[in-house]
Amino acid sequence: MDSIVTIDIGSTSMRAVHHDPAGKVLHKCRRLTVPEYFEDKRVELDGRKFVRELLSLLKESYDFARSKKLNVLALSVTSQRSSVVPVDSSGEPLAPFIMWHDKRTVPICRELASHEDRVYQLTGLRISPVLSAVKMTWLRREMSDVYGQTAKMLGVHDIALHTLGGEFVTDESLASNTNLLNIYSRDWDEELLDIFSVDKKHLCDLVPAGSVCASTTSELERITGIPENTKIISAGGDQQCAALGLGIISEGKLKCTTGTGSYLIAHTEAPVLDEQKRFLCKIGAIPGSYNLEAGMLTTGTVYRWYLEQCYGDSSDEALEKSNREVLTSPPGANGVLLLPYFEGSGAPHWNPDDCGVFYKLKLATTRADMARAVLEGIVMAMGENIAAFKQKLGSFSTVSVSGGMTKFGAYNQLQADVYGTDVVLHKNRESTSLGAWISAAVTCGLYDSYEQAFETIQPPGSETVFKPDPAMVEFYQELNEKRASLHRALQQLGKVI
Repeated sequence: MDSIVTIDIGSTSMRAVHHDPAGKVLHKCRRLTVPEYFEDKRVELDGRKFVRELLSLLKESYDFARSKKLNVLALSVTSQRSSVVPVDSSGEPLAPFIMWHDKRTVPICRELASHEDRVYQLTGLRISPVLSAVKMTWLRREMSDVYGQTAKMLGVHDIALHTLGGEFVTDESLASNTNLLNIYSRDWDEELLDIFSVDKKHLCDLVPAGSVCASTTSELERITGIPENTKIISAGGDQQCAALGLGIISEGKLKCTTGTGSYLIAHTEAPVLDEQKRFLCKIGAIPGSYNLEAGMLTTGTVYRWYLEQCYGDSSDEALEKSNREVLTSPPGANGVLLLPYFEGSGAPHWNPDDCGVFYKLKLATTRADMARAVLEGIVMAMGENIAAFKQKLGSFSTVSVSGGMTKFGAYNQLQADVYGTDVVLHKNRESTSLGAWISAAVTCGLYDSYEQAFETIQPPGSETVFKPDPAMVEFYQELNEKRASLHRALQQLGKVI
């Protein structure tokens, strides 16, 4: 039997998944890649350890394939975006990864703020500490010894591709998350390179997302057993692949994934920019496509933090207990409001100095009220972004949702009531890995179109639909206006104190 192996690299773990030609999961294995967090806002990951864990993962995955006599058609790679590691000419890391949520570059972002309008016009992105370019600027300024030895500056995705195929290559969807790619020419831009003081020789060669970017090496076969010359497909960034895995293949649909952060994505056929720069425009996982994206930095992490503080840990048992208690608190959480910006705000406000706030706590406030306020605060903040998308693109037929928090039905109903749109939960929720499989299945010729591959793995009628309650839609519109007013007031206060 043929199989496609998807390699899905997230912020704290990576997985290898065998899929059969119909998309059915045959085998999964996983390795942890938890970064180290520092009090000064640095977030780092040991690059050498990352490579060792990747090779160990692939060996376990191929041992299964060999035991079941599977013929691996391709390895399809998707990953988290915007982390940066300097490497030498052999691809050996010279320093730890600066992870995507590292904040050491905030001063550089402020220094370059006068260029933001121009950068947004060329890239569809704001200047942000999340993105790759300012991390490269920091490495050049602050680690001169390492910089002098650097052959390439790679993302997580890029070092994975190099480990598999020995090539320094990345795809356009990952590159569009750097602040260095012109989204119109789909190439590295000299003006942007000059703004961020990045040398083009340190960047990878570019290929379209969903293309065969290399083939596996004899060295990889020696270590893992994966046959030499197996196809390597760069499926795209994790959020772009998640959109593909949720069927965001045509205009008029949105996806919202709640993980460490939350990401809202809409499909477009051409670049779309916002005069207020509230959301971003990136290159999608489908060749030739674009994605509008609005991301929040801390959502699922806030709920995990709350569980650890109020329930003692973030175990499944604690989560289930909290979810049960949420149902005992009424809509509006007895007046308690949460601003979920614990590490600054992403879209639509883009303020790294924002912080988390519980408002209107009283002695009568219960743990259940606070838990419900956390969920409502996360969803209402995403509702602001959906409103911005509607202003630019018009209405949407559905919002497809994924991520660990969607296991809680009340959370999905809350999303429908806040967004005022049908919320769709697909039976198979592994959206990022599914997107990587869909990409490879079409590239390998198993299916004629992305729609056909998607409907094979997510058959029509297999989804659960949460419909908005008109009375609750009105209630949450009014509540969200109060929450937004509170946020504006605190932003003004932050300028004073």
